[in-house]
Order: sequence, then C-alpha cells, then structure tokens
Amino acid sequence: MHKPHLLGCLATFAMIGLSTALTAAPKNFIVILADDQGYGDLSCFGSQRIKSPNIDALASEGMRMTSFYMASSVCSPSRAGLLTGRMPKRVGVPRVLFPHSETGLPPSELTVAELMKSKGYATAAVGKWHLGHLKQYLPTQQGFDSYFGIPYSNNMSTSPDLTYAGNIKFAEGWTEERLRKDLAAIQADSRSRKDLAPLMRDNEVIEYPVDQSQLTKRYTEEAVRFIHENRERRFFLYLAHAMPHVPIFSSDEFKGSGENPYCDAIHEMDWSVGQVMKALKEAGIDQDTFVIYTSDNGPASGSAGSLRGRKFTTFEGGVRVPTIIWSPGEVQAGKVCGEMVSALDLFPTFAAYIGADLPSDRVYDGYDVSGLFSGKTESSPRNMNAYYQATQPTIDGIRVGDWKLLLKGDRNQKGKKVLAAKPMLFNLENDPSEKINLYSSHPEKVEELQKRMSEFDATIQESSPTQ
Repeated sequence: MHKPHLLGCLATFAMIGLSTALTAAPKNFIVILADDQGYGDLSCFGSQRIKSPNIDALASEGMRMTSFYMASSVCSPSRAGLLTGRMPKRVGVPRVLFPHSETGLPPSELTVAELMKSKGYATAAVGKWHLGHLKQYLPTQQGFDSYFGIPYSNNMSTSPDLTYAGNIKFAEGWTEERLRKDLAAIQADSRSRKDLAPLMRDNEVIEYPVDQSQLTKRYTEEAVRFIHENRERRFFLYLAHAMPHVPIFSSDEFKGSGENPYCDAIHEMDWSVGQVMKALKEAGIDQDTFVIYTSDNGPASGSAGSLRGRKFTTFEGGVRVPTIIWSPGEVQAGKVCGEMVSALDLFPTFAAYIGADLPSDRVYDGYDVSGLFSGKTESSPRNMNAYYQATQPTIDGIRVGDWKLLLKGDRNQKGKKVLAAKPMLFNLENDPSEKINLYSSHPEKVEELQKRMSEFDATIQESSPTQ
C-alpha cells in the first residue's frame, strides 16, 4: 500500500472508471457507528454479559468481520479515515478535537456523503460528529443534507464558537443569561466544561445541555424518520451513536437490563439496530440496502475480548473492532471473514457500488473490497495496515500479512503508564493476543517492516494538507 501502488491504482481508476460496480448493487447505505465499543462487546463476538439479538441477527444474515480495522484508536482520526478513505494524518486530523480546537476535517476533502450526493443520494448525519465544530467543518458543509446530534464527545461541553438557536431549549437550571456568562468565562480563560453536551440541528445548538439518557432513543427516532421520508429515493445514513463512550447513559427502559450501565447502553443500541431494520422492512427497501455496524475504536471501559490493548493503544484491541456487513443478495448469509479489511476501504467500495470515479488528484489508502463482500473473491486486496499513535501524528507500527511491528504499543504521555517501552514483533496468525515478542529472533523481518513503515509514512508527509 505504498505510494507507487496507490498512484498506480488511481491512474487505473482515472482511465477506466469503476467498471467493476456490481449490477445488483444495493441502492441505500447505512453506517451505524458505536463509540468506544470493544471487540468483545457483542454476543456474536463472544460476549457472555451482553445480549445483542438484533445485531446478532445481522451477523447471521450477513458477514461477521473478525479482522476489521479502524484508522486510529481514538475518535476524530478514526472518523476522518472512515468518511474519506484516507489516513487521518493525510487529511490533517491526526488527533482528537476539542471544543477549543480551531481545526477540523478540511472542506477540500471529499467525504462519503459528498460522493453519494454526486450520484443524487439523500444524505443525513445523526449522532456524534467530532470532526470540527466550527461552521465550515460541520456535517452540512461536508455533504450531509441534514445533521442532528452532538458536535463532539459526550464528555465535552459547549463552545463560544457554536451558533445558538433563538428558541434554544434549556435544561438542568440553565438559562440564556447563565449560558452567556459561561461562554464569556470559557472564552476568557479557555476553561473546559465536562459532560454538558450541546444538541444541534444542522448548524445551530437547539438544546443545552441535552439529556444524554435520551440520546440513543432520539437518534434512533431521527434515523427511522429519515428512512421513511426517503423510501422513494436512494439515501446514505450515517448513524454515529454517542454510547458507550463515557459518561455512559441509557433510557429508563434499559437501565438494569445488564450487569452494569455499559451493558445497558449497548442493549439499547442493539434495540436501535432493531428499529432501523424494522423501518427498512416497513418501507419495503430492506432488500436494497447495505448496512454496516462497527465501532470507531477499541473500548475505554468495555472489553476487547481476547485482544490485547484498548482505546488509545496500537495493540489490536485499540483498532480492531467488531464489524458486521449486511446486504441481502450481495453479502453471503452467515459468512465469517477473517481477511484484513479497514474502514478506509469503505469509501472506494461504496464508490464502486454506486459507479462513481475516485478523484485522481489525491492518494487513497482504501481498497475496493466489494468482491470480498459478495464472495466473488475469498481474499482481500489489503495486505497492510499502519498504526499511528493516538496523541501525536507519529507512526508506531505496521502489519504486513501476519507480521506486525510496534515501536511502543501504548500512548506516551507524562504521568501515563507506557505498556510497552521496547519494540515488539508479533505473528498475528499464531499469536492474535500479542503475547509473544519475536523482535530479537527475527531481525530480518524487523528490518523489512521498519523499511515499509518509513516508506509509507513518507507518502503521508508529502501529501499532508494545510488548513
């Protein structure tokens, strides 16, 4: 996946277009994204404490991906990669964004939503955005016809840079005067508030603070409404849940449904999936829809199952996430796929499905994996995965085939324990839990992977945009 290969692919696309688009391609696309849900946090992925019958049904009717990767182990970079098909560092979003951040996903980047709109699709973003809260970075400026959700993580608060609706709804004792004073204080000393998420409709804050116990329910209602309103046309729905990111909430109907609030939250998200699927069937468009359920990165408070690491790390538990692909007539029912696939691959795959050409003026890090989804091929075109540190745009490792090299494994911050201070080499086929460090016994493999790491990172250095 080094630069010459990518540029060659782009040249091929430019000459012949995406003629491999499937004749029976799905007409609608839905991406359901959990926030900080671990690899082991679904019953179809081995959880004994979480019951997920609706998501399990998707797995039994579709494909369960056991080696599906996100482009980062934290929120903003992960989402940037998913929506653009390009490495987060390449698009200028290598770190988590905050209410005081002045940057976001550059408008010059082409998102999946913009790709869909070029082919006449209706588009909607529902849920957590986290790719810039300034107006030029919001979903409505990035190809989405509408937006309903919170602009960043639910443990964050509001910002003086947001636009507030004239009829904003206040809760928990907040008033217009109190908000005005608080925003002035934040602007004066850059103080940060926590756990007071603003709810937005398109470009305005309509509620502050939002009742987070109702977020999953309200996001679901918004998604169902969008499905029914667009039953007669093609659409793309990006449903990005706030849960189970901390602070963890669920509505009263699901409190106590599991052994702790984390389980309760995922139980409600499973219910949400059921409601979305019910809406598709009621609208008579379920057979024409592609649905993917996945998570933005590994768990902060959940379980990575048998994988090592969690959110923030470059171990498998930080970036390998539970993923299900569902598309009747396109994806083989009950299939379990262990091939390496990345969220970066969704952009070129969706482009293939809708018959859209990839722009020839930029490097893409994803591959068209529609053949793998349909069963036309048993192998993925992806043979490499790069790992970047969560808190800085530094490459930390690479996987080529079954071999994985890591320099650190964990984030390196003052006051934070570093899980691994020495380089590590793993063979994931024999050691998926990354327990056996083969660094000293395979110097030739280390040298090979270090060279591939440097070559790949150099392509991103050359392509990094300015904002």
